[in-house]
Amino acid sequence: MKGTLRRLWTLTEGQRKGLEWILLLSVLASAASIVSPYVTGRAVTAISGGDAVLWILVFLTGLYFVDWLVKFLQSFFMASIGQRVIHHIRRTLFDWIRTLPLSFFDRNRHGELMSRLTNDVDNISTTISNSLTLLMTYSFTVTGIFLMMLYLSPFLTLVSVVGVGMIFLLTKTVTKYTRKLFLRQQKSLGLLNGQVEESISGLPVVMAFCRQEEMEREFGERNDELCQISVKALICAGYLMPLMNVINNLLYVAISVLCGILFINGSITELGLVTSFLLYVRQFTRPFVEIANIYNNFQTAVAGVERMFEILDEQPEPADRDQTVSLEHPRGDIEFRHVAFGYLPEHPVLRDISVKIPSGAKAAIVGATGSGKTTIINLLTRFYDVSEGSILLDGHDLRDYRMEDLRKVFGVVLQDTALFATTVRENICYGHPEASIEEIREAARIAGADSFIGRLSNGYDTVLEQGGMELSQGERQLLTIARAVFANAPILILDEATSSVDTVTEQKIRRAMLKLCADRTSVIIAHRLSTIRDSDLILLLENGEIAEQGTHEELMELGGRYAQMYRTQTELCS
Repeated sequence: MKGTLRRLWTLTEGQRKGLEWILLLSVLASAASIVSPYVTGRAVTAISGGDAVLWILVFLTGLYFVDWLVKFLQSFFMASIGQRVIHHIRRTLFDWIRTLPLSFFDRNRHGELMSRLTNDVDNISTTISNSLTLLMTYSFTVTGIFLMMLYLSPFLTLVSVVGVGMIFLLTKTVTKYTRKLFLRQQKSLGLLNGQVEESISGLPVVMAFCRQEEMEREFGERNDELCQISVKALICAGYLMPLMNVINNLLYVAISVLCGILFINGSITELGLVTSFLLYVRQFTRPFVEIANIYNNFQTAVAGVERMFEILDEQPEPADRDQTVSLEHPRGDIEFRHVAFGYLPEHPVLRDISVKIPSGAKAAIVGATGSGKTTIINLLTRFYDVSEGSILLDGHDLRDYRMEDLRKVFGVVLQDTALFATTVRENICYGHPEASIEEIREAARIAGADSFIGRLSNGYDTVLEQGGMELSQGERQLLTIARAVFANAPILILDEATSSVDTVTEQKIRRAMLKLCADRTSVIIAHRLSTIRDSDLILLLENGEIAEQGTHEELMELGGRYAQMYRTQTELCS
């Protein structure tokens, strides 16, 4: 845990000056708490002095006012600094997630990642804002009070320390167990959030397959698991505070009895000393009781910090090489040289892929589901890096280019349409906010999307909700194609671009692609072989290998697997 807190401290670097002020205020607050019992004891001793007592009480009142003012300033500064620290933590976490490779998101459920960005960070925020000031103040208070007690009566101080030692050991024993429970609680909450996100996003499929009851059962199991862990954690944490109060009260009674005995037999001659010491005993044990209570919240926060650092410990996308090649005027020559790849080392997806796609050529990749078609796109765009071999662009390994420059070369239409909750206009010119409406309209017209956009309530200024759910799948596909058209990249990648549109829309897209693919390299993946008959090169993948390659005419003449697939689709369509 010390290592975790040390790393968390590094994230407060920009607020160190403010924390120094809070530290100073903590010292002042502690000083007021330390001095006031001693002054109270002096007032009791001087009870017969008349005016002396009055002045002591006036001083004591001023001391309490200073204590209130200092603690108010502490809360004020801590609220401001705490939120700035949390703002920095959120920003750091989000910026780091943005640098992580696609494989990280394939391994982690989106709902659980959202839980870490929200719930875990909120728990850290609560602890920093509410508990850090108290911990700082109590640290100084306990030290100062211990020294004052030692000054007043070493014997009674020794008795008090024994009682506090019991409280400390109890706290350490219980919190060691509860910390594991709170970590399990946060993990369980993340899994529950992941299931909720998955259930909501996939609700149409759930309803179509009448799986509502199973979904409710799975949610109930996750919810029950979270409830059981939370109850166990809270019971263990709640068990600590009452027990601490019992020990604290017993200690106070024991010290009071001892003070009475010592006063009666004359070992202590001043009643004010007894008063001061008893007040110090109550103040000395109170921080330990409060710290035990704070520690329960602290355990939840530490669990959140550990889960946060699990993300920050993930390796980002490979860094650019020290010496990179310029991509200022890319031609679009692509070459795969003995490429092998597997998402898991023991399960290869591609085996010894070697092929050349000349600049300006239209290459199509076909094959059964799981043959490795989309994987080739993932490697070409460097969402993943090859396990063996190399992929060349204009004669240089993809890893020789800056990642940002490389990805600007590709205009991509992915299999899953990704639209954002903003206007149609901003979705088409994504990444180019300075684009004119004429340029956006032209891109939509080429993609065949202009006509249906004109029928929307506000045309190009229509705001899409929930990833464009009000549009049909085909319309969403056309918008993503319009986005690729607008990007005007030298290399066009279409992953299942026409798999979700009707025949009429398919013909529109085909005509648009003929214009779009002119004078640029294009790589197309499609199940509908009718859309790729005019391709310069067709690759048929089977079990991660190139089984056949050539033009449509050459492959039909070959009479192999491609010809069989094409005839089957033609018969089905007729």
